[in-house]
Amino acid sequence: MAALQLLNHPHELALGIVVLLFSGYVIYQRFLHPLAKYPGPFLASLTDLWQVHQFMTLKQPYTLTKLHERYGSVVRYGPDKLSITDEEAIKSIYQSGARYMPKTEFYNAYGAAHPNVFGMRDEHVHSVRRRHMSHSFSMSYVKEMEQHLDANIKILRGKIESYAANQETFDLKKALHYYVIDTLGELAFSQTFGVQVSDDETRVPPAIEHSLLAAATGAWPMMTMRLKRWLPLIPHNGLQALFKGRKACADLASRCVDVRLNSIKPKDGSNTDSSGRKDILTNLILAKHPDTGESLSQIDLETEAFGFIIAGTHTTSATTALLFYHLLHDPKLMTKCVAEIDEKLPILQPDESAYSVTVTETSLPYLRNCIKENFRITPVFTMPLARRVRMPEGVNIAGKHIPYATSIAVCNHAFHHNPAVWGPDHNVFDPSRWDDPETAKKSRLLMHFGLGARQCIGKTVAMTNIYKLMSTLLSEFDFELADENERARAQANGFRGEIPELTSVGISDLAQPLWVKAQKRDRVVVN
Repeated sequence: MAALQLLNHPHELALGIVVLLFSGYVIYQRFLHPLAKYPGPFLASLTDLWQVHQFMTLKQPYTLTKLHERYGSVVRYGPDKLSITDEEAIKSIYQSGARYMPKTEFYNAYGAAHPNVFGMRDEHVHSVRRRHMSHSFSMSYVKEMEQHLDANIKILRGKIESYAANQETFDLKKALHYYVIDTLGELAFSQTFGVQVSDDETRVPPAIEHSLLAAATGAWPMMTMRLKRWLPLIPHNGLQALFKGRKACADLASRCVDVRLNSIKPKDGSNTDSSGRKDILTNLILAKHPDTGESLSQIDLETEAFGFIIAGTHTTSATTALLFYHLLHDPKLMTKCVAEIDEKLPILQPDESAYSVTVTETSLPYLRNCIKENFRITPVFTMPLARRVRMPEGVNIAGKHIPYATSIAVCNHAFHHNPAVWGPDHNVFDPSRWDDPETAKKSRLLMHFGLGARQCIGKTVAMTNIYKLMSTLLSEFDFELADENERARAQANGFRGEIPELTSVGISDLAQPLWVKAQKRDRVVVN
């Protein structure tokens, strides 16, 4: 009789079915799913929208770090997603097991028309493309192009000298960002974007907007392609700003490719233009597929150029700004770093804009430790590097069974703050920790550039910039925090063990400007 009554009320029947199905889904996800034994937020176990929300808050990696502090080394952060901070996971996922754990659908949200070298999920295609690009990111290529780095460091030095002469407060984070943008233009496209000279923020490629959009849509893989198609139609100002930023970067990449295609002399097959310049894009234009002999299509070239702009204009400047932040907030460490430069490096001559890359890394072990500690405590590339388990029997990591088809990832910010790996002082910026042989062995676990075959191809270029910037600027200038109260607290060691406020769009950065004052140094030769 009750059933007959329900049939006479179809709306109530439909509602009852929906409630029953939803209740069944919740019960399955929380208690019966293969990942139900792993702890994590309730909503995360039900829907990827929880992860989308985390990216939109700009706090995703830091929230994940707190979840690991609460739940331990394995956290369920999506219906099929596990985050692991166990030391064994690094090798198992990204090195020895990489062949059986390819990139997940998350990476489909990156790139432009086609996947670029970062977003490619096909390992064979990625390997070929990486071979196309390897020389352009090698140390030998960087040395060939070093004069263009030096020219832009000269501009940066001139700006800081002007601030110092006028006793002006300035945002060091912005100054470093502008330098890196112009340097990227020189290395990748044989043209400066002119941001340093013009001091025009409208010339800054809006890479952050694309990164946030990609991270948020990629976090919901079932809907990524639909979101790409339909979200641009929603009349929401914030959302439209993200798509406008992505389009601006894509249009800039397209223009850069057009310029290079038109400037290359096709007759002699040379990889130079009429000015004799070489750049990363030109090498790609002239590259041939090792099997077919085919060149990259213009769409593929634009896709890689888009990737250069996104990856090359933010990460290096954010990393260098964070290193300055740590040293400025612990003046004793800054003093030690400067003393090493004074002792090991000669005074730059009037015709020298910066120290050579061949000198800085090998001559400055304390600076090297500072850079390494900066990568550990505040890594910039902070998105979970998700991989899909493809072994039918699953995989065992750190004594835990991970079933087939699970998305498994290490978020390096969370891993770099695992006290079981780095000790209870993991929040302390302490370069001396790397003098300990046992800790030094763990440097291979740092994931600031990723690991294994998918490690960031631009690592050498980034490291060169960081070493040249830090050694040159600390040799030429004394920097101090502009705010007197902040400076006094730093002198009293009041920031020790305190992580700066950060934001993340998959790429982390200081949440606030880095306001400083500078003074030109009058260096004397140290015997």
